[in-house]
Amino acid sequence: MLSKTTILNLFLGFLIALLLELCSPIAIFAQNIETIKFSGTPAGVSTRYIGAVEGNINFDLKDLQDLGINTYRIYGGMSRWEPEDDDGKYGWPEISQIKANPNTINWAHWDQIMTDPPQGSDYWWSGEADKVWPGNARTIFNTLKQANIRPVVSIRNVDSSWNPSWALQLNPPRTKEDWNEWWEHVFATVYWLNVRNDYGVDDWEIHNEPDNREQGWGGTRADYFELVKVASDAIDFVYKTYLPSRTYRIHGPKTVGGSNWPVYALREIPNYFDTVNVHNYDADISNYTRKVRGWMKGSALANSQLWVGEWGSYEISYNDFSLALNLIKNLIRGSQPGDNYIYGSHIFCLYDWGKPGLAEGLIGDGGKRRAGYYALRMGIRALQGGKSTFFPIANSANLMTVATLDASNHVYLLAVNDQAKSYTVTADISALIKAGNGTVREFSSRAMDAVVGSFRLKAGSATFSVAGNSAILIKFDRQN
Repeated sequence: MLSKTTILNLFLGFLIALLLELCSPIAIFAQNIETIKFSGTPAGVSTRYIGAVEGNINFDLKDLQDLGINTYRIYGGMSRWEPEDDDGKYGWPEISQIKANPNTINWAHWDQIMTDPPQGSDYWWSGEADKVWPGNARTIFNTLKQANIRPVVSIRNVDSSWNPSWALQLNPPRTKEDWNEWWEHVFATVYWLNVRNDYGVDDWEIHNEPDNREQGWGGTRADYFELVKVASDAIDFVYKTYLPSRTYRIHGPKTVGGSNWPVYALREIPNYFDTVNVHNYDADISNYTRKVRGWMKGSALANSQLWVGEWGSYEISYNDFSLALNLIKNLIRGSQPGDNYIYGSHIFCLYDWGKPGLAEGLIGDGGKRRAGYYALRMGIRALQGGKSTFFPIANSANLMTVATLDASNHVYLLAVNDQAKSYTVTADISALIKAGNGTVREFSSRAMDAVVGSFRLKAGSATFSVAGNSAILIKFDRQN
């Protein structure tokens, strides 16, 4: 008969063995293993420009550089820079007079509002005086130029609050005097930023969501196309006359997600814009992207750049973790080749708009960065800048993954898991890199795009864990 001590020891041994088995990574993750092999043939290149739409509570270069964006979208227009007719005489000067002598424009007004705006803020028109950023347009554009961040400027006659009141008579333009005012405003904006000053602003949007009456456009689709034609003439005149060596781009039609206006713009005014730019707030942006790409095929702009001028959310907080994780997935979708490909994009918006009823940004009061900020930053690290993209030979049903290669031969591996269960991933990236050191970043509820570990890659194989509802980014520094 076994002694009590022996029985106890046997039981403890069994218990320890059982616990070891239960705690084994293989036991936990046996059903949650993913094996991924990456192709060594580039699928294409990643999105070249990833940026944000401005917000009115702040403008801080440190935020832009920390986030890593290389483009910034700015709402221009009459409400911001010509709240009153700049010369006080409606319909004057005429287009021909400006072409003959640009100094017929009241440049004292433009210098004043761009340097010393009302209430001390270039955002005076959009919010409460004690909440908007205290700075001028000169500072914004000079900062962007010095930081090599590409500005994209929207020009509009009337904004979403239907201001300024004096411009309502040219919303839409009908008379010769109306068109004189519109042409003059577009010319003055482009000329002041690039000729009178040298801020390098070469991307222009004509209005904002003209198919959405809440954004201030008072005309029809046909009226909008006429607005684009006249604006295009003013922009073209500035460049051909004063900046003949510079290339500019006109973005259109700047419509809401799901709109069919792009197909008509491509058909009716293809010679008046060269960059297709739409808005898309879908959870999966690729469906509408493919539709727009389909419309572009066979048109004069079949091979033009496609931008998404607004995406993300204006209703859900960027502290919503599911939304934040989905931002990374949409960045991957936009870097896929073919009909999914997006050349440039601006998330809406970087900072809050400090006015009741308007949107929450990636950054709030006091510089507080929300979860979406860190998600976007992780995606930018891997994807921005036209890096060569590589996708798994067989797609995973559970993870969204991509690998990229930059100009310095660094390899990035990005994996997103939007499910509750965790995965152990074995990734074969030997076609891209066989040996090197990998730095692991995690985006999750516990780590906001933070370094969580490192390892040495051997024989091009990397094994790592991806927790539930998280993203992992591994940067491999090549070992010679």
